[in-house]
Amino acid sequence: MAGIDYTGLKFSQNEQPVAVSIVSSGGYEDNMEDSDAIIYSGQGGNIYKKTKGVTDQKLERGNLALERSASRGNEIRVIRGIKDISNPTGKVYIYDGLYKIHESWVDRGKSGCNVFKYKLVRIPGQPEAFSLWKLIQQWRDGSASRNGVILPDLTSGAESLPVSLINDADSEKGPAHFTYLPALSNLHPVKLSEPGPNCSCVDGCQPGNSNFPCIQKNGGFLPYTSAVVLVNRKSMVYECGVSRRCSPVCRNRLSQSGLRVQLEVFKTKDRGWGLRSWDPIRAGGFICEYTGQVIARLELEELKIDGEDEYVFDTTRIYQPLEVLPGDCNGARDVPFPLIINLKTTGNVARFMNHSCSPNVFWQLVSRAHSSTFDVHVVFYALKHIPPLMELTYNYGGQEKRPCLCGSAKCRGYFC
Repeated sequence: MAGIDYTGLKFSQNEQPVAVSIVSSGGYEDNMEDSDAIIYSGQGGNIYKKTKGVTDQKLERGNLALERSASRGNEIRVIRGIKDISNPTGKVYIYDGLYKIHESWVDRGKSGCNVFKYKLVRIPGQPEAFSLWKLIQQWRDGSASRNGVILPDLTSGAESLPVSLINDADSEKGPAHFTYLPALSNLHPVKLSEPGPNCSCVDGCQPGNSNFPCIQKNGGFLPYTSAVVLVNRKSMVYECGVSRRCSPVCRNRLSQSGLRVQLEVFKTKDRGWGLRSWDPIRAGGFICEYTGQVIARLELEELKIDGEDEYVFDTTRIYQPLEVLPGDCNGARDVPFPLIINLKTTGNVARFMNHSCSPNVFWQLVSRAHSSTFDVHVVFYALKHIPPLMELTYNYGGQEKRPCLCGSAKCRGYFC
């Protein structure tokens, strides 16, 4: 991906091209190191095509549009391409906001021919984008230190990726002590009335074969795409269990593979500890499971009486319609297998996810099948595309009103 997008606008009865967006991905002699400015090279001239004659760039098409934008001073959208070895294409593209051209000139390029150059400067006051991405990469490779680090990994190696504990807001040294559990404790598998057929997807479950049990249980479709995002949301998603023939990397065992994004627990300004990701998360992307100790309803009622139910997750609570995605039948979701989890003294990173009236995360019941039993889990996925270091939040629901401090435009002042 590269190039200049432009359109024609009329000025004094004459139509002239103006640039509306550019993609800067290193295809030409661009300088992309500055987080707030780009030296962008014009297009054309066959600079890198050795089979063709190298020529001077011409003031036409995209180059002319950039020149007109320099004189007009209009805003230009900038997309930056960055190397990313984890991406199949080797690059990831980031929308970096609005820029304006401050200078333009002609320079002698490495090929010996004339190349148009444009200095674009980012308009102040916009949310961080490329600069934040660049900083996170520096944290990863150790070229920049992370401020406020209390623990480099609060899971002590229990997760597939470290989860740092950060406080750059005040002097608190960490949350109350708890025992980290990467999986549910005291889980009671449900016995099947009759053993189900074994999944025969030896090379991993693939769409298109409605005879496979894993596809039949999910209504004829696999819930996950090859890009490992959830696209078919129902009251229950059925995954293959460990007793099935398919491999551990089967796409229909997504929630069983551990953390896939780098998370950190951080101190918020006014809502205690929160959770966020260093990585961007696609809509439908897996975040984490909700772990802790599974308890009975009678024990939950006792916790309520003692006022100790703050860290309890009850799947039978009523949730607001804003939680429902296209494909769900109604706002009050049918929960076929009630599950109550207590995270007061045990749990994982999910216990730090705060409530929001405008959440970016949703929870989904996931069933994992075994030879003669199945068990149910609560799993979190992204409700929308989530950029790096944006706090991860979901709608708590519940039966009692509690004060809400989410601060979103749709905040109701309470959550229940």
